[in-house]
Amino acid sequence: MGTHAKHNGKRRRLPRWADRLITLLLILVGVGLMVWPWVVDMLEEYGVGATISEVSSRVDSMPAEEKQWYLDQANAYNKVLAGEEPDMDASQIVDYNGQLTYDRDPMMSWVEIPSIDVSMPIYHGTGDAALMAGVGHLEGTSLPVGGESTHCVITAHSGMRNLRMFDDIRQLEPGDLVLIHTMVDVYAYRVTSSEVVWPDETSSLEVVPGEDLLTLVTCTPYGVNDHRLLVHCERTDYVPEEAEEQASVTERHWGAREWAVVVVAVALVGVAVDVVVHHARKRHQKG
Repeated sequence: MGTHAKHNGKRRRLPRWADRLITLLLILVGVGLMVWPWVVDMLEEYGVGATISEVSSRVDSMPAEEKQWYLDQANAYNKVLAGEEPDMDASQIVDYNGQLTYDRDPMMSWVEIPSIDVSMPIYHGTGDAALMAGVGHLEGTSLPVGGESTHCVITAHSGMRNLRMFDDIRQLEPGDLVLIHTMVDVYAYRVTSSEVVWPDETSSLEVVPGEDLLTLVTCTPYGVNDHRLLVHCERTDYVPEEAEEQASVTERHWGAREWAVVVVAVALVGVAVDVVVHHARKRHQKG
């Protein structure tokens, strides 16, 4: 009787095939969780790319005089912000919401950061609608058309579960390019420095006479968001080949999502090797 009880008390092991199946399923679930943010990013990028292409096509089809009107308006607006005399009567300058609207389309421009593989539309203001759709332009700062005595400030979320947004601007280094596409022009800026400040510390966002500046802004640290990360850039010559080089796989900065894909790829290769070795052993045993 004691032997029988002892036998019944033994924990029965799962068949080897079931054990391996459970292990495989757990690996696949882990892979899915790691890859999911990357998949969402890819879907989001597809939608963003479609928006950028649509607005860019609309701008390309504009008559030359209409394009020039938008640029003249934006330059005049920026001069007023800098305390300078505009090239037109102040009463002729449209208000902020009318600037760079392209037949009332909310996208005023788009930003490209080759070294972290970011392309996002820029919208008026920093309200929830703008920041959930892309990058917001901080009202009260220069419009994204470049020029002396301008300082354009754009901001986006980071640390969101399924959207990358400005997550990876933390990896930007001096020398990295940030490209602003407005109308048919590309304005190139080079990262010079970064800093973390309190939300009310805005002195470094002011216009500097004679300078052409751009600052990227996001909340930091992740999950707390009580500070602001500022990445400062200054105007430089646009060299397409340099932008392409920074965008290359070997040169760009890899973010958490890219590394997650690498880890997943390695895990899948490991599973494949394990399956091959297991079947090879079975064949050998049978032989």
